[in-house]
Amino acid sequence: MYVVKNGRSGGEVVLCVGISQSKSVVTVQRAFRAKYAKDSRKEKTIRAWYKQFIEIGFLCKQKSSGRPLTAQDDVERVGASFLHSPKKSTGTAAKELSMSKTTVWRVLYKRLVFKPCRIQMLQQLSDEDHRRRLDFCLHLQDLMSSNDYFLEKV
Repeated sequence: MYVVKNGRSGGEVVLCVGISQSKSVVTVQRAFRAKYAKDSRKEKTIRAWYKQFIEIGFLCKQKSSGRPLTAQDDVERVGASFLHSPKKSTGTAAKELSMSKTTVWRVLYKRLVFKPCRIQMLQQLSDEDHRRRLDFCLHLQDLMSSNDYFLEKV
């Protein structure tokens, strides 16, 4: 019987290679309970681990396939579309490019590192505006110093 320390949970996990010696899952379960004083895994799990160990030679979790990456051509099309018209919504772009909204959003946010924002039009301040702001502040200070309850009335 082989025992491997599981670094994530800190507990011992019996990986039932002992079946090849004893030919019995029950024997492996009993040995585990005797050594660690806790219940062992189910028979189905032990057999699956044994099968994996025989076929591949190790019991580490293999990399899962995960979500397939978006093709580089599609990433470039999305980038070009938003560089051409940045005010476009992801839904409109998805329709134009024949992609899902989620794919367009993911490409913009994760692959192209575009962040959503709204362009705001602001007025430009002139030198006269700075003088007016200073005059207003001075006037407000005068009102506050002459009347102690001025701020409460505002």
